[in-house]
Amino acid sequence: MATRAVYTFTGFPEAPVHHLYLHHDGYPTGAAWRFATALREQPAATEFLAAFLSSQPGAEALAAPEEAADADYRYLVELRTGVDPQLSVQGWRRLPGITTWHPRCGPMALALFIERFLPGGVDG
Repeated sequence: MATRAVYTFTGFPEAPVHHLYLHHDGYPTGAAWRFATALREQPAATEFLAAFLSSQPGAEALAAPEEAADADYRYLVELRTGVDPQLSVQGWRRLPGITTWHPRCGPMALALFIERFLPGGVDG
């Protein structure tokens, strides 16, 4: 069974708010793998959205997260700008038969999310 997820990106120069829908591997380990793959392609925090889009060609753009009524997980990735831009992530899960989102993790640094849910990284 597919584990669908919505990814929302905020704070990125090219798109202040950007929503994506992916049909599979939306559980935290799958999300961590997707995040690590994007960082491997482009480690600069300010380029993360572009790298994520490039590394996830099957992602569908959404106008709003509510368009993906069948999503099991939802992630918010924020670019925190400043002298040293940082990425943070927060995750929620929607339990079967329930329409509300329940906090799963975060907010936390993206690197910590990857370390927590994908020990050893992409190749590990």
